[in-house]
Amino acid sequence: MSFTYRIRNTRKQCMIFAAAAFLTAAGIGSSVSYAASAPDTSSNAAAMQVNAPESSVRGAAISDTEENYLNGAEIRMIEPVGTAQNMSFVLKTVDGHVIVVDGGREEDADALISEIQSMGGTVSLWLLTHPHDDHVGALTEILNRNPIPVQIDQIAYRFLTNDDYEQGDNMGRMENYTSIATALDRIDQSKKTIVGKGQTITVGDAVVHVLNDPYVCKVSTFNNASIAYRIDMGGKRILFLGDMGREGGNHLLSTCTGAELKADIVQMAHHGNHGVGRNFYEAVRPEVCMWPTPSWLWNNEKDGIAGAGRYETPVVRRWMKELGAKKNIISKDGTQSLK
Repeated sequence: MSFTYRIRNTRKQCMIFAAAAFLTAAGIGSSVSYAASAPDTSSNAAAMQVNAPESSVRGAAISDTEENYLNGAEIRMIEPVGTAQNMSFVLKTVDGHVIVVDGGREEDADALISEIQSMGGTVSLWLLTHPHDDHVGALTEILNRNPIPVQIDQIAYRFLTNDDYEQGDNMGRMENYTSIATALDRIDQSKKTIVGKGQTITVGDAVVHVLNDPYVCKVSTFNNASIAYRIDMGGKRILFLGDMGREGGNHLLSTCTGAELKADIVQMAHHGNHGVGRNFYEAVRPEVCMWPTPSWLWNNEKDGIAGAGRYETPVVRRWMKELGAKKNIISKDGTQSLK
């Protein structure tokens, strides 16, 4: 088993290739049964469940030489337009289906559309973690265009109520929520799935596990209500946490088993800054960390001086090294591909 790690910086017109080798990994059972998997309030409750034991999806350890870590699947982390942070992932399953996670800011829409079109132009499933504009702004822009420039088969999400956000710590960003909610209201109900804890959604050979309902928290309300998705794809587990903070992470730890949280690849919560705690990452124990993190945040900058800021990123970087993570993949280096 092997993997390819590719950095594609479209602004600098460069491509850097690196490789790393792996020990042989355990395979995933191929038997699939199709059945509704979780209670849901949407009109489209057709979720599907895989008959594979939890223990069968852990991959091999990275050792630094060969290719094909994801066995024909791919994860792209799309760089933001400009210097602001965003979160935008496009995944391609082994059998060619496309899954988008969040998508980034409004100004990232055109670049995201190009990435989707390069994978065939159809999104089988679009997953949303929470309604902040650096996560859902691009989708809001795409849905507001007429015609919508890419085909989207299904959008899966679950937000808190307007009152929950209003009465919580909303950071003055209620417009982010109302904008995406209004755009989603224009979409046919059959194309929307309101997710819930324990639900699974099958997309080709990939299985999406919904690990939580949105957590109602008075602290950093939007972020702590992020939905966590674990995607089992290409013989690996990929865990997406959105902007989940300490409170949301501790709640998730208390409601999930260790087996549910174990992952080979993790998206670093809240861009690696003031997200979930070390205790959460200890439960995950990833090999690969994917950081949707611009250079100023990665380097803890203030006024352009590295190390002068008050961001937590350097501390989290140290945690992951101490926990044995083998690879950091960072959006500051451009749009990147993990295969």
